[in-house]
Amino acid sequence: MALVIKSWTATETPGADGIYVSIVGRQEGFFSWLLSVLGIDATTTLRVDRDTVYFEAGSLAGFQQRVIPLANLSSAYFGYAKPWQVAVAIGVALGGFFGLGIVLGLLYYFLNKTLSLGIIENSGVLSGIEFKRSVIEGQNINEQEGRRVCNIVKHLMMEAQGRPQPQLSRASNIASLPHTGT
Repeated sequence: MALVIKSWTATETPGADGIYVSIVGRQEGFFSWLLSVLGIDATTTLRVDRDTVYFEAGSLAGFQQRVIPLANLSSAYFGYAKPWQVAVAIGVALGGFFGLGIVLGLLYYFLNKTLSLGIIENSGVLSGIEFKRSVIEGQNINEQEGRRVCNIVKHLMMEAQGRPQPQLSRASNIASLPHTGT
């Protein structure tokens, strides 16, 4: 199930706390938002510092935390899914109702685009997160931001494995991964 983004920080230079990437998401929906307001939120967190990736997935029943040295990663990934087929189906199915189908189809499309982001360990274990746009929190992270995080993790992973990379900069990192289409 996709999460909505509560907070997203990604920077090419670490903050005062040494963190390069910090992403926090919660379950989607009004009830989950209400629980988060009350301080009873189950969140999923992906945090990256110079040496380590911290991945924590929580629910109301408990949590699981993984601490992975960057040297033990084999890859980082990101992707973007756009539900245009369902949006078109909604538009066609409800199209005769004064344009309601088109409005609902577009609304469905923009609220259900999903960004996937994660890492794969040398052991084959995958730790990933899928996010949707958050209307309540006002967060909308796009494909370029996903590519940027993936590039930051790749850079740190290669350094941790003894394969130094050129200096990471915001201007160069977005364009350095090939774009395979949308």
